[in-house]
Amino acid sequence: TKSGFEYSLAVPSKWGPVLTAVYSVMVTLLFALCWEIVSIAKSVSNDEILRGMSLVGFWNAREPLAATRFIFGYLIRLRREGCNTPKWTKTLLLLAFVWFLGTYAAGIWVAAALISGKVAPANPSKVYVPPFSGADPADIMRLEALRAPATLRSLGSAEAPSSQQTITNRFKLDAHLSSGDSPQFFTYNYTVTAHDMGLQKWYDLKQVVGGRCDVNSSWFSNNSPLEDLDVYRPWGLENSTITVAYDGERKTAPSATALSFPYLDRNFLTGQVANHRYGIIVHSSHRASYTVGTDPWYKTEPFKASENNTDARIISPPGNRVMGGRPALSCTQTDLWSYNGRQFNNIYELTDEANIKLPTGWVKQLQFDFSSPRIVDMINSAGPSSLVSSSTFASGAFDARSATIEKDMTRLLTATWISTAYTFRNMLMVSDQQSLGNEALDDTRAPQRGVDLFVVSTPKVATLRLSVLVTIPVLLV
Repeated sequence: TKSGFEYSLAVPSKWGPVLTAVYSVMVTLLFALCWEIVSIAKSVSNDEILRGMSLVGFWNAREPLAATRFIFGYLIRLRREGCNTPKWTKTLLLLAFVWFLGTYAAGIWVAAALISGKVAPANPSKVYVPPFSGADPADIMRLEALRAPATLRSLGSAEAPSSQQTITNRFKLDAHLSSGDSPQFFTYNYTVTAHDMGLQKWYDLKQVVGGRCDVNSSWFSNNSPLEDLDVYRPWGLENSTITVAYDGERKTAPSATALSFPYLDRNFLTGQVANHRYGIIVHSSHRASYTVGTDPWYKTEPFKASENNTDARIISPPGNRVMGGRPALSCTQTDLWSYNGRQFNNIYELTDEANIKLPTGWVKQLQFDFSSPRIVDMINSAGPSSLVSSSTFASGAFDARSATIEKDMTRLLTATWISTAYTFRNMLMVSDQQSLGNEALDDTRAPQRGVDLFVVSTPKVATLRLSVLVTIPVLLV
């Protein structure tokens, strides 16, 4: 939980309402028994009370409401007859009324406190971690096929209002605009905690991510008119080029390509803060639009299709298209991990030096997921669905007016936060369908010890607090 460890028991969801009703009845019985004890103790504690009529009603009342009504009526009768009201009679009235409220309030509280949520421990036999060491292109494609559904789930969840509320306090993106309302750079940061990840141990584990993305036109190198291509050189590297095909007759939605800086030394993270460098190149050149776009990624120009063009045969063809040579985003990002009061500069320090005995499968999964910015894998796995602007694409055109880099980055970073929070739970949502093997198994082909130390949310279970589950029957007995 957010406050720390809590013993719980998961039962089928159909038993949740039944147990809640049973425990509400048990609490009512508990208060009824305590009422008998209180009434007896009160009657023998004061000889003056024994001579009062109000005690007769108090004693004979089987429950607090009946006692409250009797004593209240008795006090009204005394007032009408001009008699003095004994002080202890008011005390009895207050006691009966408070007890009456407490009986029902306790029943409601126990019902709310008994069920803490809809989570259950992971099934160790269902945990799957594919191997990540293969360099064969076919293995890489099979691996991407396994990871793509999790990426699409994260992007879909990013659109849900509940997700926006969940990460409001952990995610922030600021767009720094120029005088022309064109984003020049973005800064962002977000935090993912052990509670977000659903961990049953290592409650202090936390990841803090911060980054900046600059709108960079220098990456665009040239246009190849004969091939209808824009050529980009990320970071000005001569041996690295990315091509963006003009849309033309293809009629495809805007998309993006993300890439990490090609470090020559793969051990560059050792002993230093992970200051990742990555870039995002948009594929929006010559995408048709009925509306005018002004954002750097979607800035349009007037366009009239030639007579032999498919658009020319449309009754009302789009009058605009996105200009070629759109700027890229050049980004830097830091990933800092902390555990038990100690800070780690990168994921390798966390898994190798933090004295956390993580299962081997977890170590490989974490190092693969966080050795580079998570957003890079998010964009490339999503393919044509990576950008918000793609959702407005229909019949060969999209809405350039509503499309902006800020909307795209907000959705992508939100999905990245969700994907990070579901790092472990996603292990249950894939299987070895591609015959890649399972790193979550030990040498005997059994699940590694501790590989299931996380919880998953599911409507099929109700999670009961053991503290409430045990305390009420013990008190009743």
